[in-house]
Amino acid sequence: MREKITYVRNELKLPDDVVAVNAGSWGPLCSAARRALAEGYETAARSRGDDPVYMRKKGSGLVRYDEVIGEAKEELGRFLNCSPDEVALCDSTTTAMNIFLWGYDFQPGDEVVVGSLENPAALVPLRVNALRRGVKLVFADLGNGERGATEAISEAISPKTRMVLISDVNYATGSRVDLRAISRGAHVDDVLVLSDGIQAVGTQPVDVRALEVDGYAMARHKFLCGPDGAGALYVRKEALSRIQPTYTGVFSASGHGMGDEVTLMETAQRYEVSTRPLPVILGGTACLRWLGEKVGWPYVYGRCRALYNGLWDRLRNISGVTLISERDQSSLLTFSLHGHNPLDVVSKLRKFNIFTRTISVTEPVGVRLSIGFWNRESDLEAIVAAVSSITA
Repeated sequence: MREKITYVRNELKLPDDVVAVNAGSWGPLCSAARRALAEGYETAARSRGDDPVYMRKKGSGLVRYDEVIGEAKEELGRFLNCSPDEVALCDSTTTAMNIFLWGYDFQPGDEVVVGSLENPAALVPLRVNALRRGVKLVFADLGNGERGATEAISEAISPKTRMVLISDVNYATGSRVDLRAISRGAHVDDVLVLSDGIQAVGTQPVDVRALEVDGYAMARHKFLCGPDGAGALYVRKEALSRIQPTYTGVFSASGHGMGDEVTLMETAQRYEVSTRPLPVILGGTACLRWLGEKVGWPYVYGRCRALYNGLWDRLRNISGVTLISERDQSSLLTFSLHGHNPLDVVSKLRKFNIFTRTISVTEPVGVRLSIGFWNRESDLEAIVAAVSSITA
């Protein structure tokens, strides 16, 4: 086990004196992704004039695109347990949610049920939809995450509800909802379910078919240790006809858009537009392969959960600490210190090379620690020692 964590940290280039617990914002970038990015830009240069031999073979034109994008969707399909045809590539989780939200034909007076702990990455597109299209947002109160989300969502659904937007794992406290139960309840009323999955992927298993969601938005720059810009949107095959492309390009249409009429792709590629950042896409594929083939998903998920519980148990014994997050989660642990401003706590923790952030939507306002599979027992001890010194 010691050799495995040493290998992991070396591949993530994490210094021994850094306690990296802010992956809920940005995670460490793995070496596999770094190599893929560098090689991707080198290949791009070759295909754009550096190497005529390579250009004659396949370096320029659509062949190169087809290979890179096809491999990316195959890898995402395996990771999410869906067909590659149900995956659209995009640049972020927020972009993915925008594609789904703007793709639905909302009418004035329609309602969207939203969890009360959603990230602004979802709330801003929702509020703009509400302003421009006359959609009413109905917030289901989840408290600090302790209230049953299934019940809260069910109570908020009305005959005017057209969609539910809820995070798989909420960014504030790390609690995970029962997406399958929420989806089944919503589908009884023909209501679509879109989930923000950014805090779930890389911390616990995600099976979109088992969850029965209609849309699942994600990216790979947090717990998946990939580059910025490697986002993706899953759209359930049965929901494709209800989510229309809002902005389009040659990749949205069959036959590359040639001819007098436009025929949209019958797959999620209909949501993709034109030129894509192939090096970034390669980086996103590389991080998933590294995690799946070299690290192993059981190791990733098991270690996240064990370290989380270990830290939770330690923090609960410190006088003045209020644990906002529950035990038996997998990554995001939010707490507060009695009599201490959370911003000051974050600043003081940074002096110990412990990098984290505040969360303002909980009551009380908290400090959030993001536990990853790369963390060590010594990291937990360092956090506890630092928190204890602050309370003292």
